[in-house]
Amino acid sequence: MRIRKTVTLDSNLEGFANPEDVQKYMDENDLKTLSAALKSLMDEHHQLIQQVTQQQQLVHEIIQGIMEQLKPTAKKVTMTDRNLLVLLKLFDGVVVQNGWDNLPIPDDTMKPTTVARRIVSDQIKTEYIRHQTTQVHHRGGGADA
Repeated sequence: MRIRKTVTLDSNLEGFANPEDVQKYMDENDLKTLSAALKSLMDEHHQLIQQVTQQQQLVHEIIQGIMEQLKPTAKKVTMTDRNLLVLLKLFDGVVVQNGWDNLPIPDDTMKPTTVARRIVSDQIKTEYIRHQTTQVHHRGGGADA
């Protein structure tokens, strides 16, 4: 038993749904009827769907392989982070007990830290002064205002 369906191709649509493109497809693939063209298109669509599915499966397998290889590294990084946090907490405790200027650290180690603290302090002061100056200018006053 044959079932007949009506297919309408609209010449106003852009893309493959217009009659010129369907005729061009039929000519390129040496297809005689519209039903043969539709069957060929459906077969191509099915093959492309299968290829996409296979590629997605391959991508998933590659990702799983990479994740397995990265697990030991992730564990090491996590342990390093934990160790660093412990050291930072210990250092904070030493700073709280001794004060920043009385830390039992050699001068050659403290010098860059002290210089860095001074630089950051100067930057904060400069930004504060710039902010205050900007506010005065926006209010319309001068240094006397």
